Amino acid sequence: MNITIGEIENAVLEFFVWAHDHDFCKTVKLNKQGERYLLPLLKTYFLGRFREVDPEYEVDGGRIDFVIGSTAVEVVVRKPNAPKSILSKSVNATEIKKLLKYNKGKAVLILIDFSKSPLRESDIEGFRDWPSLGKGNHSVSAFNVIYLHLDGGEYFKSIKKNIHVNKSGHNP
Repeated sequence: MNITIGEIENAVLEFFVWAHDHDFCKTVKLNKQGERYLLPLLKTYFLGRFREVDPEYEVDGGRIDFVIGSTAVEVVVRKPNAPKSILSKSVNATEIKKLLKYNKGKAVLILIDFSKSPLRESDIEGFRDWPSLGKGNHSVSAFNVIYLHLDGGEYFKSIKKNIHVNKSGHNP
């Protein structure tokens, strides 16, 4: 099954919208939960939506949260009162390295921000300066960053960036 980055983005945006719906969530405030709580829910949601989901997919450097179709997906969640650094490229260097080394399809880093102080677009642009993979000849692939947040506390907003990598392993 060929699942696009856009389809994954739409699915996560739909999940994000439902996480803010008080009538749907009732006593379980999904928009106040962290990654550990939400990943099993996302796994179930993705399985129902896409059918072809491989959770905790083993790659060089660790495990990727999900492979949906042939697309690697890493998810990072910022709780309402957590610092902005939770979503930074330096804190998520390990996740970025796993995505850079994934060579079986597309890759996407999904940043879910439940705070009321969203990142700026320039913060997302900062992911273009990706971390060193260390010594050696590394085969690296491009990946996408999708950032979801509330804009002004009312409107759901998504920022999507494609992070390209050239053959020499350096960011252009």
